[in-house]
Amino acid sequence: MRITLSGNLSYCFGVRKTLTLVEDLLARNPDRTYYMYGEIVHNELVIRDLRGKGLSIIRDLSQIGPTGSVIIPSHGAPLRVFEDLRARGVDIIDATCPMVRLIHEKARRLEAEGADVVIIGDPLHDEVRGIAGHVGRALVFRHPADVDAAALAGIRRAGVVVQSTFIREEALAILDAIRAVVPEVVFEDTICRPTSERQEEVRRMAARHDCVLIVGSRRSANTRHLFDLACGENACVHFVDDPEQVNGLPIRPDASVFVASGASTPMSAVERVVELLERRKDPEGEKHG
Repeated sequence: MRITLSGNLSYCFGVRKTLTLVEDLLARNPDRTYYMYGEIVHNELVIRDLRGKGLSIIRDLSQIGPTGSVIIPSHGAPLRVFEDLRARGVDIIDATCPMVRLIHEKARRLEAEGADVVIIGDPLHDEVRGIAGHVGRALVFRHPADVDAAALAGIRRAGVVVQSTFIREEALAILDAIRAVVPEVVFEDTICRPTSERQEEVRRMAARHDCVLIVGSRRSANTRHLFDLACGENACVHFVDDPEQVNGLPIRPDASVFVASGASTPMSAVERVVELLERRKDPEGEKHG
């Protein structure tokens, strides 16, 4: 078995920055209550670890106690959340990813310039909800089939932004559908570069290996996107949300295996996957170079 690791493993810059901040706060102030509005990342292993260190994860602001601080996660949050917290006099720690914050700024600018804001992305994703919550009104499209004249009725000028982790080819297909209906379209390509690099690498490497393992949570949009891209290039693709699953995967002993991960996957999970693959390659536990 030949194992090749992705050059873009584990946390992206935004997630790493947020996790470092949160872990530092929890370690330095063990007696203070810290609330996270929504999940810091969509990964069960990470959430379980932070809960164990004292982080409280909330979805309803009424869950906030009389003291403590509220952390805005890397996905960001709607403007109303910030306004509500300020009105309550709550200490806010804004850990929104810089790339996501830039999307908020672009969406507000497009609206200020008179465009109707359109978001390409998953309407149920925290990031997309946050983007929509920074403008007065926004339409959200996840598939080209969602775009039609009725959905865009009355819109003469559309300002389009994209969920930072969306698949580029799908975003461009939706953009083409919008352009077929709306007379003027201003497009801001807000897919972050690290996301594009991961997607391009997975597509390229999936075609060159016998099997692909995508390590991460099924609740992570960017990880699911990597899985979908790999499936488009290879018939042997496995989504590994628990490293121990590797033991039961039908991978040939002589197969070449490419291992990639989502941007919210801890490195410890990837390392465990590699360890178990190495054991299958060498049952005695002896690793050969």
